[in-house]
Amino acid sequence: MRRPGGQACPPHTVSYYGGKWGREGYGRLIKPEIADAGQGTAKRFSRRNLAQLRVAFLLRETGLPEEETRHLFAATGAGKKDWWDPENPMGQDALLLVRGAPEWPAVERWHLCTPDLGIEPPTSWAAAVVQAAGPDCELVHVRFHSGWQPRFPNDSTECWILEGAHEAWVVNIGQIRTTVNK
Repeated sequence: MRRPGGQACPPHTVSYYGGKWGREGYGRLIKPEIADAGQGTAKRFSRRNLAQLRVAFLLRETGLPEEETRHLFAATGAGKKDWWDPENPMGQDALLLVRGAPEWPAVERWHLCTPDLGIEPPTSWAAAVVQAAGPDCELVHVRFHSGWQPRFPNDSTECWILEGAHEAWVVNIGQIRTTVNK
């Protein structure tokens, strides 16, 4: 899976994440969704699966544990909307915030937010980080020595999951879905 201007996802990694390799609890993060006619039980990856593969690759390559990555793919967005589907009308500015250590009392370690990335100056930390990284940015991995603290007006509603975190990932789901659609 080659990305313009980005690191390619090697074929063995696609096989591992897509279920051909691995055993219970390892690999098999994504289930291919399209039946391949004439191939018995063979399946092909949908556009939704391609977005998931890219996110899995980025998060695993930057250190998110496999168990957390697997759990992330079982989640749905607000109102049961599908985060991954490139045809989903969630908009271009969908950012997935993933919290690292220390543990957080919330049910999940991630939050999907949809800040307007075009507003200058930005109104949330997540928007500011993606704007600073550039429009083609797919992932930002950051560490905070003394823990993340709110700095922007909308941080309490858009970035609350990061409060006190020493590590965080910002995944630009909107950019990944746009690239998958090309």
